[in-house]
Amino acid sequence: MSEADNASHMNGSAVGPDGDGGDQHDELPALSSAFRQRIRPVLNRIDELRSHGLQSDLKLPMVAVVGDQSVGKSSVLEAISGVEFPRGTGMVTRCALQLSMQWNADPEAPWHGRISYKDVNGHKVDKELNSPGEVDGAVREAQQRMTHGDNEISSEQIDLAIKGPDVPDLTLIDLPGIARYSATGGSGIAQITKSLIAKYVSQPQVLILVVVPCHQDIETVEALSLAKEADPQGERTIGVLTCPDMVNKGAEQETLKIANNEKIPLKKGYVMVKCRSPEELNNGVTLTESVANEAAFFKTHRHFSQLPEQSVGIRTLADKLTEELFESVKRNISTLQNDILEMRKKFQEELQRLGQPVAETKDEKRRYLFEMLSNFNKDVAIATQGEMNARFHLYAKCRKHWTELGKQIHRAWPGWVTRSHISHYWQPPEQVTRLITDLRGRELASYDHVFPIIERIYKEEFLNKLKQPAEQFLEQVSDEVTDVVHLIAHKVFGDFQDIFEVVTETSNEEIAKVLELARADLSGRLFLQEARVFSQDSQFQERIAKIEEDLYKDNGNQQPPIPDSAERIRRGLDAYLRVATERLSDTIPQSVLYFMFDVVSKQLGNRALDLLSESESAETFLSLLREPRHKTARRKQLKEMMEQLRLAQRDFNKFRLDVQA
Repeated sequence: MSEADNASHMNGSAVGPDGDGGDQHDELPALSSAFRQRIRPVLNRIDELRSHGLQSDLKLPMVAVVGDQSVGKSSVLEAISGVEFPRGTGMVTRCALQLSMQWNADPEAPWHGRISYKDVNGHKVDKELNSPGEVDGAVREAQQRMTHGDNEISSEQIDLAIKGPDVPDLTLIDLPGIARYSATGGSGIAQITKSLIAKYVSQPQVLILVVVPCHQDIETVEALSLAKEADPQGERTIGVLTCPDMVNKGAEQETLKIANNEKIPLKKGYVMVKCRSPEELNNGVTLTESVANEAAFFKTHRHFSQLPEQSVGIRTLADKLTEELFESVKRNISTLQNDILEMRKKFQEELQRLGQPVAETKDEKRRYLFEMLSNFNKDVAIATQGEMNARFHLYAKCRKHWTELGKQIHRAWPGWVTRSHISHYWQPPEQVTRLITDLRGRELASYDHVFPIIERIYKEEFLNKLKQPAEQFLEQVSDEVTDVVHLIAHKVFGDFQDIFEVVTETSNEEIAKVLELARADLSGRLFLQEARVFSQDSQFQERIAKIEEDLYKDNGNQQPPIPDSAERIRRGLDAYLRVATERLSDTIPQSVLYFMFDVVSKQLGNRALDLLSESESAETFLSLLREPRHKTARRKQLKEMMEQLRLAQRDFNKFRLDVQA
């Protein structure tokens, strides 16, 4: 079948300017008769992309009908599309309605429709339609459920998709009429409406049909002003003059000036149409009969018969719209192709992040879980090893705690040991004097043995004070490790809530066990070990020498008096506390980190893999491997959209080659 023959087949009714009748397809909408064979696959593909919600990311060509309230917008849409929209007085269209139409090549195929929207509570409504007669009621019901009252405008959109042998390939947007005032909403309703309209007509790929009644002063038409704001050069705007039969006598010449593009000219001009009047609707006049009546009107009207054929009639408007759509697609095809390439890349990256779907067989599940558990163990090991740029920064989190521990160790020194000013007349604390007296045996004066006193004060007044800070440090590190392990578990198992809970519960149990081992090591080894006063002679003597050097300087570079027993105790304790403080500031964190980092990492690694090796728990564990529905649905959606994008790229390439030929 040639392109011309196919167009003739689609035209069907062939109701000409003289109102001659046609064949069995005389109900075909006007736009079908003029649609080009080469653009139809492209527009069908665009509708498929739009049905997948990609219109916000891709500049998909469409037609938006705008006008002031109750000027016959729905009548124009109806005449073009063959679908009846709600009619009435006042605010009939209370939200944007996207009508996606797809022609079915099978003449015997049944008409099918689907309407979807979100109600005022945000719930998605999706309803099948079985006949064109259901559209009016379905749209009215949708608008009621999307708003709280008859005078309210909704910012949400109704999506109405229809398919049938008598349906053109096109997408139309019916927008609310601009209302200057509402009994309940006041003048604010106009601003809401204008903002909604601007949201659509500001898109450069949208063709704007501005509906203007012939009997209204065009200077006051706000829809035309909005269109000029969005399309100042008039490259996307077509004026549609309606209700020519209602022009007052004597005003015909003024109307002709508008139709001839002499008054408020548009680059694309105007088309005058005569849709079904309320009387014709009441009398059951069909769309086909309306086309014949329209042709007769323009042929016989005293004034409007002077207009050229390319300026009147719904079929002229359809042809003009077809050509403009064709040009719009041709103009935007490069941008569309580039956007599609970017979107395919973005979707592919998201698919990779989603990973492979969950396996079905036990062996496949076991391998899948083993890989996840191995990744978990690997991430825990990396975090506890503290390598630079480790993702979870466990060392950085714990460093502040061991830094504070070091300060607490310094603050635990007895205050009298580190005097800010040393003099020969310092007064030793009472407990030091008492110990010297109580523990002295038969030694001569100034020859008493001071080491037991140093050892006793070190244990009672310093070492015992460190047990609580050390315990607190252990708890802090344990909490940090637990938090990081949970973060790693969420990263690896977050999509599998049941498995995530098992892994975190198991991890908590293992961390608690290691915590007790670390606590026992602190109290049962480290502090018992530190209770034995010990230092290499060289290290201790080095500190004593430094203390005596400082005393010499403080005494005006003169040898200070021979120290008595109290001063020797102070100097000895000062020297040993310097040794012990440096050692404990390292050994306490080393002990805690060994258990809470190294031992925890090893224990978690062993225990995690045990979940798959223990026969009873392994079966239960495998049964928990169920991918969340939202993830499965998203993967399916992405694959479907990727396929639509691939097909669109194919059809767009073919279209581009055709128009370049």
